[in-house]
Amino acid sequence: MAEILIINGSARLNGDTQKFINKITEGIAFDQLNLLEHFLAPYNYESVYPSEDQFNFFAKEILYHKHIVLATPVYWYAMSSRMKTFFDRLTDWVTFNKEVGHSLKTKTVKLMAVGTDGELPDGFITPFSMTANYLQMHFDGYQYFNVSIEPNAEEMHTIRESFFSFTKV
Repeated sequence: MAEILIINGSARLNGDTQKFINKITEGIAFDQLNLLEHFLAPYNYESVYPSEDQFNFFAKEILYHKHIVLATPVYWYAMSSRMKTFFDRLTDWVTFNKEVGHSLKTKTVKLMAVGTDGELPDGFITPFSMTANYLQMHFDGYQYFNVSIEPNAEEMHTIRESFFSFTKV
């Protein structure tokens, strides 16, 4: 099992986000979960979910990995709705399943975003960095890919080395 887990929040399995995941991970050992392939019910205050809800599956996977990369397309200047649902459900880990919530403290999290604008919208990384801070995880930065700018092999190599050099916490 790899130390790195990538959670892909795209609504397309083979869209631009996956294309850049493939490029940046060349030669890197990692595991990947696609939110599109799992049913996550919206958060509710009673923590009562249908039997087909798969959120606890993510807890088990995250516990096995040291570094978490959250990959999301930029939809309407924000993270995808699937990623937002995932974020909302983190509340379960700090209110009802505190054992999982406490275990996140040893994790490093990074953000990979893919969009069409020249740069990320103002405040885009805030939910990622603040959530990591709240969960006492180490937010170790982000990488933004504009779909209309294709990094060449040398540029991608430099991006890959920088992105996957996790800061020791």
